[in-house]
This record gives sequence, C-alpha cells and structure tokens, in this order.
Amino acid sequence: MNLIRSIKDLRHSLFYAAISSRNHKTVTLGDKWTWTIDPSTLTPKSVVYSAGVGDDISFEKQLVQEYGCEVILLDPSPTGVQTMSHPDNQHPKLKFEQAGLSDRDGTITLGVPDDPTGDSYFMTSSSERILTVPCWSLPTIMRNHGHSSIDLLKMDIEGFEYGVLTQICQSGIAVRQICVEFHHSIIAGITRSQTIGAILALRKIGYRLIHRKDWDHTFLKE
Repeated sequence: MNLIRSIKDLRHSLFYAAISSRNHKTVTLGDKWTWTIDPSTLTPKSVVYSAGVGDDISFEKQLVQEYGCEVILLDPSPTGVQTMSHPDNQHPKLKFEQAGLSDRDGTITLGVPDDPTGDSYFMTSSSERILTVPCWSLPTIMRNHGHSSIDLLKMDIEGFEYGVLTQICQSGIAVRQICVEFHHSIIAGITRSQTIGAILALRKIGYRLIHRKDWDHTFLKE
C-alpha cells in the first residue's frame, strides 16, 4: 500500500510540475490566511468577489489598502457573520452578503463543526448536525451588482468550489483570476481526482496555474 501511495504521490507531483506556469509576478496577501495573486490588473475599478469569510479577512482588507478594490464578501455561516460584525472589519469598500456561493440559487446544507469552538462549516449530505443557509450562483450575484465580468474570485467554500468551477467552465462566465482552496482529502467523499478534473477543465478554457501551496491554487486566464 505504501508503494502504491508513493507512486500516486509522484504522479501527482509530476502533474503539477507539468501544468504550472512560472512566468508571472505574484504577491502574497493576508496575515492568518494568505492568498497569492497576480496583481497586475487590479485597480480601484476591479470587480472582486470573496466567497468564504471564515475567521479572517486580512487578505480582503489588504486588497482594499493596496489596490483600492471594492470587495464583495459572501459567507452564510455563523463564523463569517461574527467576523464581519467586528468593528475592525467595517469598511465602505467591504460589502458583506450573508449567503453562500454555489452553482445554483436556493439553499445549501452545511455540516456543523463537531468541535464547538470550530469555525469551518462544510459541505455534507448527513442528516445530523446541519445548518441550512441561502446560496446564490455567480450569474445571480453578478446580475444583482450589475457586473459583466469578475477580475478576481476567491473561493474557500468547503467543497462547493467544484460545482462553481464547472459552471464557470460550461457557461463562459468571464473571470480573470481565480483563487480556490480545493477540499480533496479534507472533506469526506471528495477525491483528488475531482480536483485534477477541475484543473484540467480550467486549462481547457485558457486558465493557467500560477501558484499552488497545499490545497490553495491560483489560476489566471490568459
């Protein structure tokens, strides 16, 4: 079993080595949770969506400080709501909406952390310890805000990223740059092959992987 796992890990490493692009100038923003981006096209007029607030928005606040971007933040969880209620996170360019990002409009079911002090509400099909919350699709959010394209989309949405990425690939939604945390091996039932499939689908429509650290990936549309 160890040999098989080692072979799979080697194939995985070779896959990333083959698809990664190293010709982009990037910057890393954030304190507790960081994201690495290509800042070359960011201006005060850029359209930035950040789905998944969690317990830290230092990345989004630095986008405002460094590039003057207005950031629309989405998170339906109690953790996200609590984070955005803090006085230090109140800013006219940070627009918070208490809804999740999904590939459809309606509601989604989130699993409640087993640890009462935990902050991650995640995709689940279990009937125990769940929270039902509203969700919107990218086309709906864009329509509500009058946007025809997105300059930067950050997603840390606990398993729902696969459906959103499929919608982007199939519907031709114009997103210049995507930061996403994949959740294979983190959430039960999500496999590494699903992540590889999502990456290949993005490459097929012109995205290149410009940064990767563990599960966090950044893609730029050429």
